[in-house]
Amino acid sequence: MFDRRPQNFYYWFYRYLLIFLLVLTTGILTACGDDPRANQAPTPEPSRQSSLTFREVTLEKFDDNGKPLWKVNAQNVVYSQDNKIANVLKPKGNLFQEGRVVLQVEADRGQIFDDGRQVLLDGNIVAIDPRNQAVLKGNKVEWNPEKSILVIQDNLRGNNAQLQASARIGRYYTKEQRMELQGQVVATVKDPPLRIQTRYLQWFISQEKVMGDRTLRVAHYEKSDQPLSLEPSPSPSSLPNSSPNSSPNSSGNQPVIESSELPDLPPTPQKLIQQVEAEEVEYNLKTKIAIFKKNVQLNSIEPPAQAVSNNVVWNVADEIITSPETIKIVQAKDQITVTGNQGILNLKTKMANLTGGVQATSDRQKSVIFANQMQWNLDSQDLQATGNVIYQQVNPTLKVVGSEASGKLNTENIVVTGTQNVGGQVVTEIIPEQP
Repeated sequence: MFDRRPQNFYYWFYRYLLIFLLVLTTGILTACGDDPRANQAPTPEPSRQSSLTFREVTLEKFDDNGKPLWKVNAQNVVYSQDNKIANVLKPKGNLFQEGRVVLQVEADRGQIFDDGRQVLLDGNIVAIDPRNQAVLKGNKVEWNPEKSILVIQDNLRGNNAQLQASARIGRYYTKEQRMELQGQVVATVKDPPLRIQTRYLQWFISQEKVMGDRTLRVAHYEKSDQPLSLEPSPSPSSLPNSSPNSSPNSSGNQPVIESSELPDLPPTPQKLIQQVEAEEVEYNLKTKIAIFKKNVQLNSIEPPAQAVSNNVVWNVADEIITSPETIKIVQAKDQITVTGNQGILNLKTKMANLTGGVQATSDRQKSVIFANQMQWNLDSQDLQATGNVIYQQVNPTLKVVGSEASGKLNTENIVVTGTQNVGGQVVTEIIPEQP
């Protein structure tokens, strides 16, 4: 009898194969067509399934001319559902300008928006400019490649071989190699040791200078192996031994400007030598010369003295103060004030040289000298006045006119010599007391 089992086997085999192919084809067509579930509210699970995740990848962005804007390596990259946001883990890479690396950046995390036109970094950020070796640190950074601006917030720190600084917000302009520091700004200079405190400061890194146009304070310290602190204190106060609302043309023994908006800084182990307050400053890190403008107040610890002017050039290394405008020098201990149209104060030699309309006043002795030029030793109190000298005192009341004078104003031991009068005599005028 003929065996039909092979024929039945092939019959059922091809039948099931045909059914499988029909089901598979229907599934493919359904997947390619509109999904009726597309209009339903998405659930978290499908959203996670629609994200794209890559590991150990390199991301790049180019400008219209094909030059690189940035290149970042990341341990992990997760794209959003619409592929408009890339979340990166442990990003590390380079930011470019005209095809040249201007910043080497790394962070804990980051986000890339708008096809690479905006990059946000978060956590332990370090950015290094290889052109000037500046190191910028913070916890939040925004990079705008088209504007070449790096905005740093949250625990901003910046430093190079010359200077270190901290602030609330920093903006680094890579084209100019310029850093804007804003909010509770504290900057320290390594040599000579300076600490600058203000609300706004510009750091021109390639030009080796800093500039500020807000009320500021600059403190000069003796050299030490320990670095100066960058941490501000929360409570504001004014300078010691200071009186408010004074100017180069005001009276008083201790003329200073108010500094209530600048908080105190914590004490340092370094010895303070001088401290200056002003409204504007330009400091050259290379020449070590500072130019102060508007309501400039210098407080010197040794010699103990204050100087007030609206324009002061301070050679920090040589400790020489020069003013091309009206300057007032005060020694509160001996109650002596000397004012001139221009002046030089050498803090190392403790000598002051003033010219043009010089007036030296002793509040304690109630005496005054007028002259065209005067040299004053702040340590010994010796003075030498020349040109149209007039000396006046109260007790006894007298007035002496001559061409030269020398002596000590704090003891009223003054000798007036020479005269332009006919006969070459010094003119002495005794002024009787008023009844």
